[in-house]
Amino acid sequence: MNNKITTKSVMELIVNNKCVEQYLIPYYQRGYRWEPRHVKYLLDDIDTFINGGENSDYCLQPIVVTLNKDENMWEVIDGQQRLITLFLIFQCIGKQRYKINFLPRTKSTYFLQGINENNYNHDEPDFHYMSEAYKTIKDYFDEKLSNNPLYADKFYVAMERVKVIWYELDSLTEDEKIDIFNRLNIGKIPLTDAELIRSLLLSKIKIGKNKREAFLRQTEISEEWNRIEHELRKDEFWYFLNEKPQKNDAAHIEFIFNLMAGCEAENYTTFLWFETEINKVKKEDEGKIACDLWGKVKENFGQLKSWYNNRTLYHYIGFLNTINPEKYSIHNLKKNQSETNTKSSFELWLKARIKDEIRGIDLKKVSYDGDKTAITKILLLFNVLTLNELTDIPQNRFSFNRYKNMKGGSSIEHIHAQNSENIKDIKQIKIWLDKTKDVLSNIRSVEKTSDMEKTEISIKEYLEKIDDLLRSISNNEDNNEIVTDFNVLNQRLSEVFDSRSVHDLSNLALIGNNDNSKLNNFIFPVKRNIIIDLEKKGHFVPLCTKMVFLKGYSNTDYQPFYWSEIDKNAYFSEIERIIKTIKT
Repeated sequence: MNNKITTKSVMELIVNNKCVEQYLIPYYQRGYRWEPRHVKYLLDDIDTFINGGENSDYCLQPIVVTLNKDENMWEVIDGQQRLITLFLIFQCIGKQRYKINFLPRTKSTYFLQGINENNYNHDEPDFHYMSEAYKTIKDYFDEKLSNNPLYADKFYVAMERVKVIWYELDSLTEDEKIDIFNRLNIGKIPLTDAELIRSLLLSKIKIGKNKREAFLRQTEISEEWNRIEHELRKDEFWYFLNEKPQKNDAAHIEFIFNLMAGCEAENYTTFLWFETEINKVKKEDEGKIACDLWGKVKENFGQLKSWYNNRTLYHYIGFLNTINPEKYSIHNLKKNQSETNTKSSFELWLKARIKDEIRGIDLKKVSYDGDKTAITKILLLFNVLTLNELTDIPQNRFSFNRYKNMKGGSSIEHIHAQNSENIKDIKQIKIWLDKTKDVLSNIRSVEKTSDMEKTEISIKEYLEKIDDLLRSISNNEDNNEIVTDFNVLNQRLSEVFDSRSVHDLSNLALIGNNDNSKLNNFIFPVKRNIIIDLEKKGHFVPLCTKMVFLKGYSNTDYQPFYWSEIDKNAYFSEIERIIKTIKT
């Protein structure tokens, strides 16, 4: 097969060098079905481009065609709706246009050729949609011309810079045409930048090579393409590089193409960049430049993979890209590595950027009430750097994939519940009582220290009060009394299981927002059980949060049931130590 892919201006569609102004809409297409909103969108899109004051071209969706030798016309496999709408625009403003033939719907051919505001017809689907589209176009231009009598001429001249991607397929059987049409239309799978770039590169590779050499090179590129795509589809790699999933399940390799082109894949700008690079050279050199471009794709991928495989670069880049994906996009980071040149100098540059991000944050003064953004930044960095230290276990790395995909996003959890409004909902009260009873049933007493004195608090009376409240709920007793008694109990237990409730860093940890809602208002030992249960169920609980609730930062275990001053101080000291490693 000898497929060709390029861009053509809309003006070039009107006069084509292979067959004069003729486009065939085959029998397997459903006919024209654009509604007024689709037509208006196209008009507005082009109008925005015309008035944008830019000299660059604007690209519409691809037109996929094959030469129908029997009819000596371009058979349109995909792009019928755009071609017909553009025809109607030219018809309405009285400008030169191409010809469109419907096979075998000849009545549609004649109706389209002669349509105007005096012969709208709604008897058949094609007639109806063409009439509605024409009316929308006429109303649009009437309004524009009332403000600018030269608008139609301005619009038509702009067609030199409004382009379509011309995807020309050769040597197709009837079944192959229908298969391609079904994939692009019935399956609603549009051609992507990646598909178009692939076709562009593979078609150019053949230039200057014999048939066998070209086949081997194309096969090699296809295999390399698949390996890169496979790696980029791994969630841990993808979310290290990106904040969001790939759009519309497009090929992930588009990310590399966008990096090279320095743009997002909108209106096929990335494809246009590749085509422009190839068009810079002579025809006989297009094969070489296509190979060079593919070589650069592999170089870019190799650089990203080397970042991912380097433990420190992985954690530094992942942190920066997570807290500010726009400022620290991979595109911007790549530019800075080019400037810093070596991997070691790039690492120092990244470290300096992290220091910039946390500069001015006083760990002893930052408060939940004052700046949640600063606290989230510090807690995330604490988790990331903690895992970066675990060099003896290479597979233990912070999962930016799981962090970015936490349901509801990340949230700050009070290790000991903050003072909150009284709980009034009986169902919520029952859940609290059941979970708390389950935990307290395994605790006889709690030992607390104050001014070097130990105090032992019996849990028995609290269990009895919980049982009384559960019976009251079961017996449907007065709700107001239950709510009052419960909130008194909640406050007393809160005091038993914590020295004091505060909003400073020593009482805060990172957790998923949805999971945070499951922890609210519970005392410390209940929260610990919930954290363990979340971990068992596969929820993402950051390492440092698990360590907090498992008392991993404390040097004493005589009081495992409450979050004491000793625990808070040990936890805060570890945060200070870890954060200092980035400041030095």
